[in-house]
Amino acid sequence: MLEVARAYYLEDRSKVQIAEETGLSRWQVARVLNDAREQGLVTIRVEDEDESRGGLAARLQQALGLRQVVIAPGRALRPDAGVGAVAQALATYLGEAVGPGESLAIGWSRVVEAMPARLQRLAPCDVVQLAGALTFTGDRVGSVEVIRQVARAAGGTAYPVYAPLVAPTGDIAASLLSSPEIADVMQRAMRADHAVVGIGTWTKEGSSILPLLPADLVQRTADAGAAAVISGRVMDDEGRPLDVGVDERIVGPTLGQLRTIPNVVGTCFGAHRVDAVRAAVRGGLVDVLIVDESLARALLDS
Repeated sequence: MLEVARAYYLEDRSKVQIAEETGLSRWQVARVLNDAREQGLVTIRVEDEDESRGGLAARLQQALGLRQVVIAPGRALRPDAGVGAVAQALATYLGEAVGPGESLAIGWSRVVEAMPARLQRLAPCDVVQLAGALTFTGDRVGSVEVIRQVARAAGGTAYPVYAPLVAPTGDIAASLLSSPEIADVMQRAMRADHAVVGIGTWTKEGSSILPLLPADLVQRTADAGAAAVISGRVMDDEGRPLDVGVDERIVGPTLGQLRTIPNVVGTCFGAHRVDAVRAAVRGGLVDVLIVDESLARALLDS
């Protein structure tokens, strides 16, 4: 009953979606929601969860030494369902944090992909693509589309990168980065007031660049101790750059360059990503962290 209530009232999921995810019929979902209201569980749980998230965020902020921690509401029914809640929390944060005339650099992630549709407001600002593009088949939204959607919402100028995040060779990556058009966008990204990045794991499920790399290079990187990846840049469990051949192929800022941006917002979801987030924090790569509750609790417990 609590899972269904959280999904409906806190994660804004429809009765049809909940029915598909739980195996219940839509009628049964409606009945469970009605019973939850009658028993007072919805009111009590929403109030308690709001209070506990605030306290949890404050404790995590202090423990990690970050500028701010935002915890998205609700516990997801599925391991990957937290993406929507974190995307909503990111959209709300950007609406409050980005000021008129500032600039926002954005790297692609699943949370970032889901964020533009949830933007209610965003101050007039320029929106810059943080690194090279990732594109997908079907109705998935790639890097360039996200930049244009967010810029449209802000009424600002979009600065996309028409080059892949992962180049076939290091020489090609270097050539792309030295081209005037891409060099200009990279310089704008480094001058941005805010940046949004996804914190990934070195797994096929946790990083979109693994399928773009040779299998032997992926394995060598894993064997070398890859703990996390941000915009294609790999790091060890202390947040130090780790390179056995991936780095030279990336069209985007280095981890050192990323640290120069005044406010870097890291997003992630799922308790299984706890080690990746810790690596990014140890490396000083994020100032603000936006996560779901399961990951927040895992970070405090680890």
